[in-house]
Amino acid sequence: MLTASFRHIRGIGPLRERQLWLRGIRSWNEVPEGTLLSPALDGRLREGIAESRERLAAGDLAYFARALPERDHFRILPHAIEDTGFVDVETAEGFTVIGILDRDGPRSFLHGRHLHEFPPRTAAWKMIVTFNGSAADLPHLRALFPGWHPPAAHLDLCHALRRAGERGSLKQIEARLGLPRPARLAKPLAAEAAFLWRAQRAGDAAALRRLVEYNLTDAFHLRPLAEMAYNLLVRRLRMPAPELPVTDRGALLYDVSKAVERAFTSRQG
Repeated sequence: MLTASFRHIRGIGPLRERQLWLRGIRSWNEVPEGTLLSPALDGRLREGIAESRERLAAGDLAYFARALPERDHFRILPHAIEDTGFVDVETAEGFTVIGILDRDGPRSFLHGRHLHEFPPRTAAWKMIVTFNGSAADLPHLRALFPGWHPPAAHLDLCHALRRAGERGSLKQIEARLGLPRPARLAKPLAAEAAFLWRAQRAGDAAALRRLVEYNLTDAFHLRPLAEMAYNLLVRRLRMPAPELPVTDRGALLYDVSKAVERAFTSRQG
């Protein structure tokens, strides 16, 4: 996808980029000699492509994250998919549960157990994917871990899916896009969330286990949702890029059940 992108190059906005696509210039390698846009812009374009090739070859995805508007960070996903952290945070009454999925599988970080292990886990990530994380998850994580810095590339699926024509809550979108949940986790926690928080604080292990499972399900669904959002945007914006295969969630369900067990058998500081 990035090799079909020109939006990150100084002076090339969305209209200029589309103009290049409509002229059949679908990648950096297809830029012909001669005048394309204007003498000044053509110079910037060719210089930008040369630098882009070097940055991409070096795996410097942060360069593209800084140069692209955040709404276009979805373009980075195909290059970062195996180095991405899919993150969901549940917090209330001073208690936090962080669920993630990355190349090492799903993992839950619980308040009072192993929450401090979250920042080191993120060190190799080149991208972070959330649902409404711009407003909720990332500000909370920054406050929780003052020295923590998330990857420069952030795909907020709430905004990406809305741009792709999918509106509503995470659970509503999951249902429409064919990502059903187990019956016990199918309904939003909203009305019973306070009960679960109070129950787990009182030592109810079953309530805490359900909260962890719910949180991990949110996190691991973010990967297929990100791939679907990417494909929807490629189609909607008529971008000259191949679509991504959508992850089969079957194997992930088994991994999530193991991650729930691990959350309760590992009791580190």
